Amino acid sequence: MALLFNILLFALIFGYAIYTLVKFFNKSKAGKCNTCDTNPACSCEVLIDDKRI
Repeated sequence: MALLFNILLFALIFGYAIYTLVKFFNKSKAGKCNTCDTNPACSCEVLIDDKRI
């Protein structure tokens, strides 16, 4: 029973680690403006023109 619990716990931790890494790499591929929390409120063209990036 303890072995089953340990295997389940390992699978949950490993699965969450894989999920977090995939999420991170997908966000990093999307670029700066696509991953910003204020994406609908900001205009990337304005930021590029002002050279604030």
